[in-house]
Amino acid sequence: MTYAQAAATYQRNAILTASPEKLVKLLYDGAIRNLERSRQGLADPKTSHSAEVGMALGKAIGIVGELRASLDHAVGGQVAKDLDRLYEYSLDQLSQANVTRTPVGVTNSLQVLRTLKEGWDAVIPG
Repeated sequence: MTYAQAAATYQRNAILTASPEKLVKLLYDGAIRNLERSRQGLADPKTSHSAEVGMALGKAIGIVGELRASLDHAVGGQVAKDLDRLYEYSLDQLSQANVTRTPVGVTNSLQVLRTLKEGWDAVIPG
């Protein structure tokens, strides 16, 4: 088994055995990582229209969409409503960034997701 295969197996097992709270943190990490990639690419006119930037944006949009879809409004009450609005705002900003090919919307979405991730990190250690 190569190092890459071992790392992929480890990552897959970590995801399959993670608690729901840990999965949310992993989703935030993935979204933030892809947003950083797309922000850097969009900031450079040479790469702003590249496939890599589009893929990173697409992954981030997919993750934020999944976070939004997983909200349980019956149990979450006002917190779920507030999160829904934040996710909707982030998705709107990412859509605008995708259309305009500028990093402004990505930066706005990054602020929201980093703040939410900090909240999860404070509540769920590790």
